[in-house]
Amino acid sequence: MAKKKKTMFICSHCGYSSVKWLGRCPGCGEWESFEEKDETLFTISAHSSDAPLYTHIDAIDTTQADRIDCGSVEFNRILGGGAVRGSYNLISGAPGVGKSTLMLQIALKLAAHRKVLYLSGEESAPQVKMRFGRLTKAEAKSQLFVSNENNIELLREIVEQEKFEVVFVDSIQSVFSTAVTGIPGAVGQIKECAVRLLEIAKKSGVTLFVIGHVTKSGTIAGPMLLEHMVDTVLYFEGDPTLGYRVLRTTKNRFGGTDEIGIFTMTSQGLEEVENPSQFFISNREEHTSGGALALIMEGTRPFLIEVQSLATNSNLPQPRRVTSGIDNGRLAMITAVLEKRGDVYFSSFDVFVNVVGGLKLKTPASDLPIAASLLSSMFSIAVPSRVAFIGEMGLAGEIREVPGIELMLKEGARLGLKRIYVPVLRHKPKVKGVELVELKNIFGLIEEVRTMKIFE
Repeated sequence: MAKKKKTMFICSHCGYSSVKWLGRCPGCGEWESFEEKDETLFTISAHSSDAPLYTHIDAIDTTQADRIDCGSVEFNRILGGGAVRGSYNLISGAPGVGKSTLMLQIALKLAAHRKVLYLSGEESAPQVKMRFGRLTKAEAKSQLFVSNENNIELLREIVEQEKFEVVFVDSIQSVFSTAVTGIPGAVGQIKECAVRLLEIAKKSGVTLFVIGHVTKSGTIAGPMLLEHMVDTVLYFEGDPTLGYRVLRTTKNRFGGTDEIGIFTMTSQGLEEVENPSQFFISNREEHTSGGALALIMEGTRPFLIEVQSLATNSNLPQPRRVTSGIDNGRLAMITAVLEKRGDVYFSSFDVFVNVVGGLKLKTPASDLPIAASLLSSMFSIAVPSRVAFIGEMGLAGEIREVPGIELMLKEGARLGLKRIYVPVLRHKPKVKGVELVELKNIFGLIEEVRTMKIFE
């Protein structure tokens, strides 16, 4: 294998490479972002490995690619039933949200049955031991090893020699490769280390869990190549001041990409939440307007959450639209439909919409409850606390059916709801103890909110 030295210019913002310096990056549009560095190009004259270049699909053995129980029901479900052997998993999130805490706990669980290496490039070994001592009680950790080595080449040698089964890297921004110039965390270093870690996972069959930091905009720091290369991307959401954390799957080659797990932060680490709906429902008064319960699906799990709205007279030339937990464009669409189709005008009102608990809604099933909360605030009529809404709103004012409605209805019945407003269903399921009210369009919704009565 021969090596050639070549000078390249790399954008420090997005990783775009060029053979010459450019004032503005064509990839991301940033100015003065190019840095000069040497790249090592490898040229292979012949195939020197004993392994075949290709294999018939029927001859491939999949017995070594089964799943590993991580010791956490929520974490296993998010990954699709456990971590696949030899998988490359990326965990990201805002500072202080609990990424390292969760990985420490998973490492403790796995170390009871497997040989685990926890690489911490940001903390010393005594500091890691102190954190382990706070999290663990009586878990077996005889096969858990800790390292502070952040040289990726030496790390690979250690993993192959000692035959570790699971490796945790905390974090990708703290390791470096001697083949690339620059400090750890630079774009070139992250790209090179990501490739080296991929080789460890795929060639040695080691299961990797890598922590990645995020930028101010909320995206994973480093080039997009990092997300494309890994098998799963897990994103930790949640305000550090709140009592819960949401672990969301944004990419999964071995399972669904819409699963979420709910954890709560305690003095002994993160604990799984068995009934997550309790975090997303406020203790509001029965006669307070502007609140509506919503039944939604996140992956295969139904949730009951609360949406709160407040519409007040505005003295501004352009009334305010403030949202927390939903997209501003979604609110603009819903208010536009209510104005155009239902003659309920918000043009002279400041509108505030909040999802209780800070959960971020991405499902269209929340359209109907958002509209119900807006109408409740506008009419100053309270929606009963045992009434919920499910449905997507179209631009013509129609209410559409959403996937998973049967599971959501069963969850509503389990939580003690008395009435659920739904779209016109093609197959109406039987739910004991719950009155189903079908709505064809927003005119029916407006009439129902106007005549809403509190349950006795």
